[in-house]
Amino acid sequence: MVLTGDSSMFKPFGQVELYPDPEALGPPQASDDEKDRGSGILAWLNYEVFRQDMLDRKLERHHITGIAFSGAVGIGIFQTSGEIIALGGPVGALLAFIFAGLVIFSVMRCLAEMVSVRPVTAPLIDFPHTFVDEALGFTVGIMYW
Repeated sequence: MVLTGDSSMFKPFGQVELYPDPEALGPPQASDDEKDRGSGILAWLNYEVFRQDMLDRKLERHHITGIAFSGAVGIGIFQTSGEIIALGGPVGALLAFIFAGLVIFSVMRCLAEMVSVRPVTAPLIDFPHTFVDEALGFTVGIMYW
């Protein structure tokens, strides 16, 4: 439906279409540059980022190691969670995760207390050496060297 204005304010311009007929306009025409690029965010990424060398394509060893580690840990968490849920049910899995979280929380609180009471330079090596055994301190030191 085409609405035309016929009031006194449109008289100098004659018949003015307030809302053009969409069938009369046809599909929107793209410029030559837009035809080459396409449209949308992927086209912008393709044109702006990749063609203008804004993206630095350098994966170093620690990047690849991080990706591999996070993939392995993520798969392990999902697989283990599925096995725990299949074995103990949802309530058993929830109780197991709560118990494991409390154990980890307690260990972290104990480590925080030991660090505040005995501030040393290398607590990761010194605490097993002092509180457990000298050989364990040596082994931890070698493993984290």
